[in-house]
Amino acid sequence: MSENLIYADLNLTESTRPRLQKVTDVQGKSCSSRTRVAVFVAVIILLLVLAVCLILMYRPTASSPADSKAFSNNSEDARETGTHPQWSGENDKQKRTRCPQNWEKHGEKCYFFFQTQEIKDWNTSRKECTDMNSDLVVIDTKDELDYLLLRSKANYYLLGLTYSESEKKWKWINNMEHSTDMFNIEGDFTDYFCTVIGHEKVETAPCGGSSTTQNMCEKAANLLEEQKEN
Repeated sequence: MSENLIYADLNLTESTRPRLQKVTDVQGKSCSSRTRVAVFVAVIILLLVLAVCLILMYRPTASSPADSKAFSNNSEDARETGTHPQWSGENDKQKRTRCPQNWEKHGEKCYFFFQTQEIKDWNTSRKECTDMNSDLVVIDTKDELDYLLLRSKANYYLLGLTYSESEKKWKWINNMEHSTDMFNIEGDFTDYFCTVIGHEKVETAPCGGSSTTQNMCEKAANLLEEQKEN
């Protein structure tokens, strides 16, 4: 029975083995390609981020608060010294608008406040001012009103504002009509046709004078008048 056994040699061709090697090579090449692509993309992204950072660093930006403060201080210094072109003219103007001795300056006006309280009628008080190359006070602006209200907290000062019986209007000595948008006049309107400012208000006063009223004059501030006074 054993003699009838047949032995055969199986010779496999070499072509079947390299296929596994080829597949392995393809997979290795694919991984290597993906790695190179990933590195390339990463380099591109890094370059883009770097470019954005450089743009943000060197792009002109608004001044910081500290820079703004420094600029403001420098501007104030320039204004004081008159070295800045914008304020050199203003500084020169301030030099031309000084007040004589014993006069107080506010804005572009000079004010003289009498220290004594005497009974003088309105016309006499006005003549005191005109003799000093000035006149009774005319309030032109809200800023001037605020200044005079602050300055007259403890006293009453005569104003160049009277009531015109013929026109039934309150008018300034420059013939301008009083505007209630500026302030309201308080007090007695039956017999008092002059006005005073003091104790934080404007009110009527007798034109014949009062022992509680002091005189006050104003004139335009300028250097020529100062030299003339001196």
